[in-house]
Amino acid sequence: IQDGPMLAVDWSTTQLSELDLSSTELTVPFCDGFTDKVLNLLIDLGKLNGCRALDLSNTVNLNIETMYRLLLSSPDITQRLEALSYTGHACITEQFWIDAIRFLHKIKILVMGTAHSWFRQISRRIHIDQILDACAIHCPNLRRLEIQWDPETVGFSSNSSKFIDHLRIRCTNLLSFVLSDGPYYEGTKANFERAERSSVVRTTTMYQTSIISTLSFYNELRFN
Repeated sequence: IQDGPMLAVDWSTTQLSELDLSSTELTVPFCDGFTDKVLNLLIDLGKLNGCRALDLSNTVNLNIETMYRLLLSSPDITQRLEALSYTGHACITEQFWIDAIRFLHKIKILVMGTAHSWFRQISRRIHIDQILDACAIHCPNLRRLEIQWDPETVGFSSNSSKFIDHLRIRCTNLLSFVLSDGPYYEGTKANFERAERSSVVRTTTMYQTSIISTLSFYNELRFN
């Protein structure tokens, strides 16, 4: 993997406001050079400080340490983020998100998890109660939340309803909460239905969250 082409860009005259690098393992000739070295350089030069949205899903060449630096040690970036999608990484667990969400105070769209966990060979359960609690406490503007982990991977307990309540009550702007179809989805949907918010909870088989609404020319794109 060569990161030279990405590093060769004249970043000194470039200021990013939108960055979408999703599924880069499918577009090797174009984006596979997006490595830790490239992302660290963008952070060091402050080129991501104005970003409102980041999609780093399935960027297999980024290590978790670099993502920790991006989300936990770069307040000039995280304090402005309104949308973040980071999926497709088997090594990312609930603790990563619990730590990161504390810095995402302006986030409106958040997509996380790993679909097809059996294929990714995830051998442990992901307990998402604390993730919901972190969102409820630190993300008052949250509008769309998607958690892609499969039912076999999602761990929950008899107290999970309390954390769902907390999210529902604190995140009053929440319009969409997407989960994989299974017992946890059924319990969450029933919880929101009892609160007369039946349209909020959806399944990943029927709905996919996008951060495209944060694009500067989204209204023009939607019209066209």
